[in-house]
Amino acid sequence: MKVWISVFTARLLGLLGQRRTGLELDNEIQLHIQMLTDRYILQGMEPAEAGAAARRQFGNTTLLRERHHEQRSFSMFATLLRDLKFGLRQLQRNRTLTFVAITSLALGIGANTAIFTAAKRVLFDTLPVANPQQLRMLTWVSGHELPVPPVWGDVGPNETGGLTSNGFSYPVLEEMRKRTDAVQALIAFKDIPITATIDGHAEMINGELISGNAFQPLGVNAELGRTLTPSDDQGPGSGPVAVISDGYWTQRFARSPLVLGKAISLNGFPVTIVGVTDGHFGGLQMGSSMQVFVPLTMQPLVLPRAQNGSVSLLDNPQSWWVQILVRLRPDVSEERAQGELDASLRQSAMPVLKQTGDLDRFHLQLEPGDRGLDYLRGKYERPSYVLLALAGFLLLLACLNLANLLLARSASRQRELSTRLALGASRGSIVRQILTESVLLSSLGGAAGLLLGYLGRNVIPRLLMNSSGPELVQVQFDWRVLLFTLGISLGTGILFGLAPAWQATRIAAHAGLRDSGGATASRHRLWFDQGLVIGQIALSAILLTGAGLFVHTLLNLNRIPLGFESNHILLFRISLPRARYSDERTMTFFGQMEEKLASLPGVRSVTVSNIGIIGDGHSGATFHVLGRAREKDPSRVQTNSVGVDFFQTLGIPILQGRLFNRRDTATSPKVAIVNRALAQKFFPGESPIGKTFETDIEDVDGSIQIVGIAADTRYADLRSDTPPIFYIPYMQEVKGPGRMMVEVRTVADPTSVLAEVRPAIESLDRDLSMADVSTMKDQVRSTLADERTLAKLTGGFSVLALVLASIGIYGMMAYAVNTRTSEIGLRMALGARTNQVFSRVLREAFWLTSAGTVLGLIAALGLTRLTKVMLYGIGNADPLTVVGTAVILVSVSLMAAFVPARRASRIDPIRALRHD
Repeated sequence: MKVWISVFTARLLGLLGQRRTGLELDNEIQLHIQMLTDRYILQGMEPAEAGAAARRQFGNTTLLRERHHEQRSFSMFATLLRDLKFGLRQLQRNRTLTFVAITSLALGIGANTAIFTAAKRVLFDTLPVANPQQLRMLTWVSGHELPVPPVWGDVGPNETGGLTSNGFSYPVLEEMRKRTDAVQALIAFKDIPITATIDGHAEMINGELISGNAFQPLGVNAELGRTLTPSDDQGPGSGPVAVISDGYWTQRFARSPLVLGKAISLNGFPVTIVGVTDGHFGGLQMGSSMQVFVPLTMQPLVLPRAQNGSVSLLDNPQSWWVQILVRLRPDVSEERAQGELDASLRQSAMPVLKQTGDLDRFHLQLEPGDRGLDYLRGKYERPSYVLLALAGFLLLLACLNLANLLLARSASRQRELSTRLALGASRGSIVRQILTESVLLSSLGGAAGLLLGYLGRNVIPRLLMNSSGPELVQVQFDWRVLLFTLGISLGTGILFGLAPAWQATRIAAHAGLRDSGGATASRHRLWFDQGLVIGQIALSAILLTGAGLFVHTLLNLNRIPLGFESNHILLFRISLPRARYSDERTMTFFGQMEEKLASLPGVRSVTVSNIGIIGDGHSGATFHVLGRAREKDPSRVQTNSVGVDFFQTLGIPILQGRLFNRRDTATSPKVAIVNRALAQKFFPGESPIGKTFETDIEDVDGSIQIVGIAADTRYADLRSDTPPIFYIPYMQEVKGPGRMMVEVRTVADPTSVLAEVRPAIESLDRDLSMADVSTMKDQVRSTLADERTLAKLTGGFSVLALVLASIGIYGMMAYAVNTRTSEIGLRMALGARTNQVFSRVLREAFWLTSAGTVLGLIAALGLTRLTKVMLYGIGNADPLTVVGTAVILVSVSLMAAFVPARRASRIDPIRALRHD
C-alpha cells in the first residue's frame, strides 16, 4: 500500500509540473555562494574572509529555503487564481451547459442537505446539556413475566425474550439517592399533558415534572429569572413554582420580562413563573418540546392519580411511573455504578415485587442517556436511512450527468486543448485546469444546493407533523450540515472531474489542428459515455422502483376497510384536572357534556372513549373467562372504556347481542361488548353472549358479562391486524375517567360545528381546553403520514431522476450523432433510407435503456429486502412496479433520443462526406 501511494504521489507531482527538490535547491544555493566568493577573491580578499562575506551577504541555506517556499506558495496561489479566472470565463462562454450542470448539482446536493438536516436530528443530535455522553438512562430488565405492579410508561420485550421498562417508583428513587455515591446526580422526570390557564384562556401544553436537582448537573441555565432548585422539590406544597421554555415564552408571552412572577394555573392548580430556560433546552424527551417545567413533588397537586385511597404517587411503592437519568462520575467505572444501583433497586423494590420465578432475572441496567427518553430514533430511524439512500442515488445521478457534460465539453474543446499542448503546456496543467473548472462547477452547485437545503430544511418535519408519535421538529442548520454540504460539493467536483480531466490528456497535440469542429472521438470515449448513461438509467430505475413500492403501499393501506364510518366525525380530547374533579364530579361532567353537545344544531350524536379508535395508542388488560382453569400466564387483550352511544356514533355494527344503554350504570351488573377477534380467539365454535370474565382493570370490580359482539375495527393503526378487544361503559368504572376522547358525529362538515362546540365546553368549565382537535378523516390520514411522506419524496426524487437521465440520454445520443456524421452520411450515400437511420438511433437508445433498466431493477429488488418492513401488501417482487418502471424509462429515453434521431435522419450525405 505504501509503495502504491508513493508511486501515485510521484506521478501526480509529475503531472502538476516540475518542482525543484530540496537537494537541487541546496546545490543551487551553494553554487551562488561559490560564485560570490570567487568574485570577492578577485577583488583581493582572503579566501576565508571572502567565503564568510559571501555567506553573510547571500544568507544561510535555511533562510533561502524559506524564501523559496514563500515564492513557491505565492506562485501556486497565482496559478490557482489564474486557473479560476480562466475557468469562470469558460463557464460564462457556455452558459447553457453551466446552467444545466449547476441546476443538476443544486437539486442533488439540496435534497441531500435537507434530508441530512432532518436525519441528523433523528440519528445524531443529543440533548442540549453539558457533557451528554456522561448521562445514562436507568432501565430494568426481567423474565417474561411482569415482576412489578402495572407500569405507567413503556414496557416492552428485550433482546433476551424478557421484559424491559424505564419506569420506577418514587420510593425506589429515594432509596437510590440515599444508598449510592457512584453517580454525580440522579435526575427524575415525567412528561405529562397539562391544561394551562393564562389570563382566563385555557390551552393544552406539554409539561414535564422534573426533580429540582436536574438543571444544575445538566448545565441548563436560565435565560430569564432562575431555574428550579432542590428547595422547590421538597414536597407537594414547597414549590408552587414553574419554569417555562424559551419557545413558550416567545409564543405565549412575546418575550416579555413581565412574565416573571406571573401567576398561571396548571390543571387547575395555581403556580408562579420564576424563570425561563435557555433557548436550546426543551426537556428530556427527544422528539418533544416541553413548554413548562414543574417540581416532581408537585405531582399530587398538578396531576393527582387516585390509587390505594391516595392521589399521591410519591409515597406509593405500587406505582412505577418516573424515569431516571444519572450522570456518571468521571472517577467511577460504569460497572461499579451499575452494580451499586442494581443492589439498591433490588433491595428497595423487593417488598412489592411479585413472587415469580423470574425474580433472579430482575436487574437494573444502564442505557445511553445522551438523547434522554428517545422515541424519535425508534420511529424515524429506518425512514431516515431510506431517504438518505434515495437522496444519495439522486446525487450520484446528478454527478454522472456532470461527468457526461464535462466529457462533452472537453470534446468540444479539442482544438483549444491541442493548441495548448502544441505550444508547450504540460499535461499536468491541462488536468489542473479541467479539475479546477469541475470543482468550480460543483462549488457553485453546492452553494445553490445549500440554499435550497436551508429553505427546505423543515419540509420533511412539516410533512410528518400530523403523524402520531414524536414530532420531528426544530431541526438545527448547524456546522455539521455546512461541513456535510462542503464535503459532498468538493468530493463531487474532484471525483467526477477526474474522468474528463484524464480524457483531456489523451488528446494528441495534433488532433484538433486538422478538424475545426472537434467532432472526431475515439470509440473508447463513446463506450465511456454509454456506460455513464447506463449508470444513470440504473439509478433512475432504483428510484422509480422505490417510489412505485411506497406508492403501492400507500394505496394498499388506503384500501383497508376501517370497520366503522369515518365521515362527518369531529374529534377532540378533554382532560379533567384531578385536583378539582372527584370521581363523582367527573362522571357528572361527561354526562352533561354529552347531553349539551348532542343538543347543538348540526350534531347527530356524541360519545366518548378512553382510547381513540385510530392512532391513539393502546390500553391492555388481562382476560380470564370464569369457569375455566387459570393459566400460568394470563392472556392480555386490548380494552376501551366508552360512552353509551359509542357504537352508534362511529357506525360500528353489532353482530350479535345488544348495545349499551342508559341502564348500564355503576350500580347495575357489569357488562361488556367484545369484538369478533376476541370471540373467535376465546370462544371458538360457541357464542360468548352471557359468558362472564375477569380482568385486572383497577377501575372495574367483580366479574363482567358479555352482552354483545361488535364488528372488528382497526385499533391503533392500519398496518396491524385487529387485536381482541372488549369494550366497557365508562359509567361502570369505579373512578371517573380523567382523560377522554370526544367523538361528535355531524350532519355536514365536522369543522362547521366547532364554533358552537367550544362555547359549549367553556360553559361547563372555562378552565378546560379542547386538545388534539381534528376530524376522523384527518386522524386516519395522520396514521399514514410516514407512508405518504415517503411516497411523495421518492416520487419527487424519481421525477428529478427522469429529468437528469433524459438529459444524459439526449447528450449522449446527440454526441454520438455528431461524431458519427461521416458514417451516417456514408450509409445514406450507399442507399440507407431516412427511416432506417432514424430507427437505428432509437434502437441504440432503447438497448442502452434496457441494459440500465435491467441492472437497476436487479439492484432495486435486492434493496427491497432492506425496506420490506416499511411496505404493506407487497411480496418480494411487485410486478406492477417492475413493469411500470420499465415502461416509463423506455418511454422517456425514446423521447429524449427523438431529436438526435431526427437530426441524424436529415443529414445530407454530400456535406457529411465533404466534412470528413
